[in-house]
Amino acid sequence: MAFSMAGSIGICVWLGRRWDQQSTQSAPIGTLIGGVLGTLFAIWLVIKELSK
Repeated sequence: MAFSMAGSIGICVWLGRRWDQQSTQSAPIGTLIGGVLGTLFAIWLVIKELSK
């Protein structure tokens, strides 16, 4: 479970950083959004696994 959490957060942050590198924004909005979405997805995975 810990590896899937780390993987989902890591992939979302990586995608956000790629978006930041390709955009012209001064603030790292993509990294922020990716981190939040990855964390929410990881929490959802934990709740889904624990409810079984």
